[in-house]
Amino acid sequence: MLTRHKPRTRPATAHTCVTANLTYDGLEGRWKALQASGLYERRAFQTEVYRNALANEVRSLGYEVEPNRDSRGRDIGFEIRGVSDELLERYSQRSAQRDAAITKFTNEHGRKPTDNEVAVLVRESRADKLTEIATEQVHRQQQARLSPEESQALDRLRGTSLEQSRSGPQKLSPAVDSLQHAKDHLFERRSVVYDHELLAEALRYGRGRVDLGQLRGALEIEKSQGTVIHAGDRLATHESLDREQRMIALVNHGIDRYERLGGTHKFHPSERLREEQKRVVERVLDSRDFAINLRGAAGTGKTATLQEIDRGLRESGREVTAVAPTRGAVEELQKVGFREAMTVSRLLQDETAQSALRGRVLVVDEAGMISGRQMEGILRLADQHLARVVFSGDTRQIQSVEASDALRILERESQMKSVALTGVQRQTHAQYRDAIQTLRQAPEQGFEKLERLGAVHEVPFVERGRSVADLYRDMTADSSRRVLVVAPTYEEIGRVTRAIRNDLSERGHLGQSVTMDRYVPLLWTEAQKRDLSNYREGHVLVIHRAARGMKKHEALTVSSVGPEVIVARNARGEERTFTPSQTRSFSVHEQKSIDVAPGDRLLLTGNRRDADFRATNGELVSVRRVENGRIQLDDGRTLPANYREFDHGYVITAHRSQGKTVDGVILSADAMKQELFYVGASRGRSEIAIVTSDREQLRESLGTSSARPTAMELERQQSGFHAFEQSVQHAPVRGVKPPVLTTRSASVAILA
Repeated sequence: MLTRHKPRTRPATAHTCVTANLTYDGLEGRWKALQASGLYERRAFQTEVYRNALANEVRSLGYEVEPNRDSRGRDIGFEIRGVSDELLERYSQRSAQRDAAITKFTNEHGRKPTDNEVAVLVRESRADKLTEIATEQVHRQQQARLSPEESQALDRLRGTSLEQSRSGPQKLSPAVDSLQHAKDHLFERRSVVYDHELLAEALRYGRGRVDLGQLRGALEIEKSQGTVIHAGDRLATHESLDREQRMIALVNHGIDRYERLGGTHKFHPSERLREEQKRVVERVLDSRDFAINLRGAAGTGKTATLQEIDRGLRESGREVTAVAPTRGAVEELQKVGFREAMTVSRLLQDETAQSALRGRVLVVDEAGMISGRQMEGILRLADQHLARVVFSGDTRQIQSVEASDALRILERESQMKSVALTGVQRQTHAQYRDAIQTLRQAPEQGFEKLERLGAVHEVPFVERGRSVADLYRDMTADSSRRVLVVAPTYEEIGRVTRAIRNDLSERGHLGQSVTMDRYVPLLWTEAQKRDLSNYREGHVLVIHRAARGMKKHEALTVSSVGPEVIVARNARGEERTFTPSQTRSFSVHEQKSIDVAPGDRLLLTGNRRDADFRATNGELVSVRRVENGRIQLDDGRTLPANYREFDHGYVITAHRSQGKTVDGVILSADAMKQELFYVGASRGRSEIAIVTSDREQLRESLGTSSARPTAMELERQQSGFHAFEQSVQHAPVRGVKPPVLTTRSASVAILA
């Protein structure tokens, strides 16, 4: 490891070079090359180790540091507090050089560069170093670029730092505080994490104020005391494990303990149903368990089956309450007869709705998107109010944002019975339907069938947006046809959206654009929201829980951030203060501009239930006109002045596409996990097109699942590890071979 201080015409920057060499294995008597995959997996951790060490050095000189974030609020490093953004931009040329080199490569080769190619581009785009120039000369050249005012500001900052450094060494923060923040942040959305992810987040939170050795020690203490569950390099909390076990216990306790769900009434399902659907209806109504699961692939007729189950229950004298995890799914339920359907979050908060559950059947639609916290709440409420539960969902589609794939846990770990719908009906084209059915069970084989169907279009990267726009134009030639474009990243969504809107504008399908403001959610966890250092002037706080002096849906703009409070102003210029304890009452957004024109398609991203305006998160709408800063929709609604939660709706993520059915679907991607690809590909009735710049990479990516490991699975692995350790400890010394290091464990040993 070598730290360099090399004079350059660019700003002189201390940096560290790490060289990995061949290693001689004395036990086996041979040389071995380093397996670097584990190092690549830990890049974020390695980055934070370096940044923390550098930030500690900067603080020891008397300067304070502050996090640097990108446009979506993601941490990308730190800067010295007091140095203006303009000055930083002027002296930070490498990022611009790198981005220009990547753009040039993309334009020339028709695709984005690989990681290895990016490394070469970064090296080749670096200006020649001046090996003969003295450091003092470099400093003079840099200072010559400063204005007198900037020079004076830096002199004042330097003077302040000298005074601060003379007061003694900077105090470190307790390692346990940073570790607790990391656990709160990561375990909110995942039940199992890697130890290097936890340490990286703890270093990020305590950057410049925490010691890596103390962090490692604090984590090892938690492991040894059993505070966290650990197996290998993965961790889980006892809270997650206990929740999973309580869910399973509630379901298992109700096996074969009830009367027939459909009572004594003999129900005859509608002749409109297929035989498979009729059998599923009969099996659900025959259930004598506390909970039963209706498992159905995309497009198999789950909704129609639920309608008949509902009719059978009501004819037998049972009342039904239906819930779903999203407002969009609730509205779909309401359209097919579940008039009192509500969101899961409302049921878990509304005591009146909870009391009405007594003796009812609780139908939980889109149950694959229910988190562990929500699932335990649903089961506990049903148990307390003597209700029965019917789940309807698919664990091979989109899972919850919060931690724990709850339905998958119940399917695998509990005694809950499942009845399945397998016959896909959505696709009207036989070959398309067959490909979707195969895609669910064998993603790569399903992809091959789509290739044989002619659905896969491989085009150069720079032409992909235009190719999607051409397909979109062809599919929407009949204005009555509904077409959806699905993409995996916001970058891809933006690129394809621009291509489609340019094509529509050129053909005269869009009117005069008006530039407006919109609010982009930063999707922070509660731990991130409580950390006031994350906030910046200009962030927008949208109130979703009314409090004293603040109305629901009101938007306030952050004007200043202190160590203990945030100050924000509403539209009337009135100031409000927020403390970390109030962060559950609002969501954090960034204000961005957007061009909106008559004829545009918009995606509404915020729920609203006002007397004069209703909107659903995920709703796709069309613009009739834009007048006086207000957007009027084709359906007659006008977006209120304080409703700024929208985006263009031509291209959406697979998450937002779930539950939608359209005539044609277009996927634009070079890589997608199997569940996301399956959801996106299965939205269309009659037509599908897949546009990619690398069909082999896309095919290979379908072998990766987004299913998340559970705390129970980790606990079983932990028991296996402990059993192995015990057997090694008590094994005879003679003949015992040293353990073989895997790639992952070897990398951990190197980093330790």
